Amino acid sequence: MKPKSTKQATKMARKMTFFDLLIILGVIVGLAWFYNHSVDRIQSMQGKAASDSSHAMKLGKVTFFSDDNRRNTDVIVEIAESDYEQQQGLMFRKSLPDGQGMLFLYPDEAVRTFWMKNTPLSLDMIFINSRYEIVKIRKYTHPNSEKTYSSEKPAQYVVEVLAGYCDTYDIREGQRITWERIN
Repeated sequence: MKPKSTKQATKMARKMTFFDLLIILGVIVGLAWFYNHSVDRIQSMQGKAASDSSHAMKLGKVTFFSDDNRRNTDVIVEIAESDYEQQQGLMFRKSLPDGQGMLFLYPDEAVRTFWMKNTPLSLDMIFINSRYEIVKIRKYTHPNSEKTYSSEKPAQYVVEVLAGYCDTYDIREGQRITWERIN
């Protein structure tokens, strides 16, 4: 549309400028909201990562073998090797999918003792020596308990899975495992 006069052209330019200012203001408000929302979300995720150390953990796979050395079942595990990761363990976890768990790696064999403080899940604890033999299983641990669970014999590795896993897959003392990193 072609303006008929200079006065009309100025009037149209003002309207477009006001309209443009509204669009720019809307974009600024939208970007500010998006930025604040994104910062809140990132901080929330960082807080969750701090309380749920799984985000920083390395992954592995533990394979359990039956008495006749046939492959029985696999568990995808978070690997806890540092003192901090081992102290945190599965504390504060409200759920753990079937077929997943945690593998604690130690540099040597020793009698290992665990407890369930701040751990709301019942677990099966599987203690394994340096020859990858299961030396002790502690089934159906008591959630949030300070009761200790000992390997009684030297163990270099400990696998934690949901309570009942050992019964479901017939995992017993004397059987063997292998493990590998997958990331």
